[in-house]
Amino acid sequence: MKKFLLLFAVSLLLVGCGGRVPSPETARDIITDHFNDYAKKYPDSPFGGRKVQKVDVVSIEELQSKLATAVALVGFDNGTAVKIQMNFLHKFPLGWRSQGWENLGGELPSSQ
Repeated sequence: MKKFLLLFAVSLLLVGCGGRVPSPETARDIITDHFNDYAKKYPDSPFGGRKVQKVDVVSIEELQSKLATAVALVGFDNGTAVKIQMNFLHKFPLGWRSQGWENLGGELPSSQ
């Protein structure tokens, strides 16, 4: 019984302390999925019809509990890249979700 209580206490401590910001892999996956879906949903936008080829996460920062932001360079299949900032919200038990994004500049994909 004592082993179980000790194991339970340690697991609560690990769950409580871990996951304050999304990992770079999680952020990369969310950004890739978001922009690929965005291109399908808004084909007339500058991102329309473009597939994401590469996402380089520059930084991830915690804004407050369960809210984080990441700066990333998103490379598209036509060779252009855009620097973006995306906010993430942690929703239990689903994990990290995209909350919104902003274009920080860079070369926009051409709409051809």
